[in-house]
Amino acid sequence: MALETLTNVLEKARKEGYAVGAFNVFDHLSMMTVITAAAEMKSPVIVQTLPPVVHHWGARAVAGWARILSHEHEPIPVVLHLDHGQDIGVIHQCIENGWTSVMIDASRHSLEENIRLTKTVVEEAHPRGITVEGEIGAIFSVEDSETLRKATEHLATVESCEAYVRKTAVDALAPAIGTAHGLYTQTPRIDYNRLRCISEALNIPVVIHGGTGLTREDFQELIRCGASKINIATQINLEYMAAVDSYLTSHPHARDPLDLCTDAARQIREKTMEFIGIFGSAKKA
Repeated sequence: MALETLTNVLEKARKEGYAVGAFNVFDHLSMMTVITAAAEMKSPVIVQTLPPVVHHWGARAVAGWARILSHEHEPIPVVLHLDHGQDIGVIHQCIENGWTSVMIDASRHSLEENIRLTKTVVEEAHPRGITVEGEIGAIFSVEDSETLRKATEHLATVESCEAYVRKTAVDALAPAIGTAHGLYTQTPRIDYNRLRCISEALNIPVVIHGGTGLTREDFQELIRCGASKINIATQINLEYMAAVDSYLTSHPHARDPLDLCTDAARQIREKTMEFIGIFGSAKKA
């Protein structure tokens, strides 16, 4: 099966009231494990990578893995998406090498500059049938100061989101609503009403960044308020590192890397399936 776009996968989720998990992968093993887990759950899935992964493996190689794995697990819809593309050059590489979706993250700029940069990506991507995700407001890291993360002036507004979508024609939008990247050390202050208002005002899917560490109840409320795509990145890394640490501790004389890979894949698979169950996308393929 050919790789899908965000629109093809998220419009159904938006209409039926569930979310599709977007899992950040970092190599062939993690990508294969996430797609296999989705296939077992009969769920659509978004596999995405951060720019450093593109730099490390190459955009062509990552796209090749995704095409082969998607074909092996048809008819499961699989989207290959670039997460937090801030460098237009990296975004261009992904577009040129068969990725089906990209994110332009120009949220650190003024709204006017964000719109200008987003339009340049949309104008390159859309003629090739590639979807584009944008971001409005400041989605901070959990490592940023609590004062900064609690400041409401950095959050997205209905007005800024409407203007951004109207002027750029993006296919999905990640608004800042109080979530943060990384592993939470304190309970996040999520503005659910802000999310609901933004979702109701827009005619495109809304994306949640900063999913790792949220509770089942958090996720379900985000979906009720209009979230169609939920990003999980840190948790995949943590599962892998925990599996490696546990395996090497319990097998100090191990010599076969494949045994370690099998253990790591099992842990990533179980956590991916858990998220799919929470998001409500099982049996939606």
